Amino acid sequence: MKKIFSLSIYITTIVIYSCHSRSIPQKSLINQESIDSRGNAMLLGKCTRKKIEEKPYGEWFNKNYMDYRVDSIVAGKLKGKLVGKNFMIFMGTWCGDSKREVPRMFKLLDYCGIKQDRIQLIMLNSYDSVYKQSPTHEERGLNIHRVPDLLVFEGKKEIGRIVESPVNSIEKDLSAILNEEKYEPNYQIVSFLIILFKEKSLEDIHTNLPSTALSLKTLMSNIAELRSYGHVLMTANEFDKAAIAFKLNALLYPDNPAVYDNLGEYYLKTGNKILAKENYQKSLQLQPENENAKKMLEQL
Repeated sequence: MKKIFSLSIYITTIVIYSCHSRSIPQKSLINQESIDSRGNAMLLGKCTRKKIEEKPYGEWFNKNYMDYRVDSIVAGKLKGKLVGKNFMIFMGTWCGDSKREVPRMFKLLDYCGIKQDRIQLIMLNSYDSVYKQSPTHEERGLNIHRVPDLLVFEGKKEIGRIVESPVNSIEKDLSAILNEEKYEPNYQIVSFLIILFKEKSLEDIHTNLPSTALSLKTLMSNIAELRSYGHVLMTANEFDKAAIAFKLNALLYPDNPAVYDNLGEYYLKTGNKILAKENYQKSLQLQPENENAKKMLEQL
């Protein structure tokens, strides 16, 4: 009886310990490395400043950091305004814009005396299936659609961001954000859609797509803006929103075969082979040498 009782206590202890150990959250990994879609070294997720100063990343980070000249006049006025602010920088080590702009961002923040514990550096993936995502998904809910992104926070509230590259300069853009001046980052059409998704139902947006497209013409510069945003939404499994982005692109650029490639991909991923086929056929009609459309139609 004593042995059975002891065994029972032992098993109970193991079960309790196992449940307890599973409930302890694991610390997210820092400075994860992988290979990007071009076969080059790639950082993923949360990253330290020190890591991107080391090879192979330091080859571009250190050079671009040293080459950048801070606008000391504007930066001098920023110092007081930046006190107490927190920052998130989203980038890809595979992205040319990130390689150019992120070292400049750090140089300005260094000049203004911002401590490293105020800056979170997040590396995003380049592969289609996890496009512009980090392994621990710090990007979720922040509408990250281009890189790099510099987000400025006061407490937990975002007060502004620089998207991909500054409109004027990093110093002047940050000054406009911190002084609460009228400031629109690059890719205004995406900013418009983000607000639209918050204010209206997806059904209402779908119903009014033609009129919405007419009102957006002045905000668009090329098809890549909504194309990229649509892919980010689709990768995040927000398929209804991705459909709106791709359909708007088709309404705005009806003679561009790429918009129908995107719609074909969307319909294929959401299981509508009939509409996928229709859109790949449209793409092929506009561009008979489109090998991707040919390949997808053969598969369909």
